[in-house]
Order: sequence, then structure tokens, then C-alpha cells
Amino acid sequence: MDRSQNIAQARFAIEGIIFRYAEALDGGDLETLAELFAAGAIKPAVGEPVQGAQAVLDLYARIVKFYDADENPVPYQRRQCTPRTRHVTTNLIFEFDNAVAQAGVRSTFTVYQNLGGRNEIIAGGRYVDQFQRTIAGWHLAERQILIDSPGDLSRHLDA
Repeated sequence: MDRSQNIAQARFAIEGIIFRYAEALDGGDLETLAELFAAGAIKPAVGEPVQGAQAVLDLYARIVKFYDADENPVPYQRRQCTPRTRHVTTNLIFEFDNAVAQAGVRSTFTVYQNLGGRNEIIAGGRYVDQFQRTIAGWHLAERQILIDSPGDLSRHLDA
């Protein structure tokens, strides 16, 4: 397979990981989100960097605010509550090494939150990601979250 085919396949796999992160967080499924970091680390916008699935799950369960269907704040329970957010990830820029075994990916995100009948943009920023390919496929090695346009995050994060 030539390099351009490898890049096309890699982009497809990496996009799936990036979009799965947002879907898992918005859907109140931190276990799925955390598994994306089984062999990786995250440098969150708030809090200290952590590595591995359990540490990521613990971090998100501690700093993200979750709500039940009636919008009451509740402790995290898988798929029983959500942060009432929608993370929209766009403008993906890929940079692959020559062997197409590592990639740097930069993207932008916008976070909407729907509470109290109001759907508001609460943050905008960037993800700076490092991906690696192993025999098992592509995985997220590191994600840095940079919030460039903070809004009212008081109902989303405990910082």
C-alpha cells in the first residue's frame, strides 16, 4: 500500500477516535471516553495531566458536572446522567511521520450546554493530539486541551 492510502486509512481511524471522545463525554459514558486513553495521557484545561484509562475516568468524574433528565446535578453514573453538552470538533489538521506510524492532529472545538431552556456556547478551544499506530491500530497517545474562548463554565466544570 502506498503512503497516500496509509494516510487515508489513518485519517479515518483517527477521526473516529476524535469524534468518539465527544460522543462519549456528551452521552455520559466516561468508561468509553477513558478507554481512549488506555495507552495515553491527557493534559486537561483544568487539573493536572493524567495517564491511563482509570486516571482519566477518575479525573472526568471529579471535574465534570453531570445532570439527570430533570436537570438536577447528580454524581456520575454511566449513561444515567450527562453534562448536557454538545462538543463539536472541526478543522482537523493532520501531520504524519514518514512511516505513517505517528500523527500530530490539531483541531478546534466548540462546547454547547443546554440547561434551563437555554442552549449556550460555554467554551471554544483547541485539541492538540498525538496519535500512534501499533499492531492493534491507532490510539490516542496524548491530548492537550486548550480553552481559547472561555464562557460560563460554572455549570460544566468543577475546577
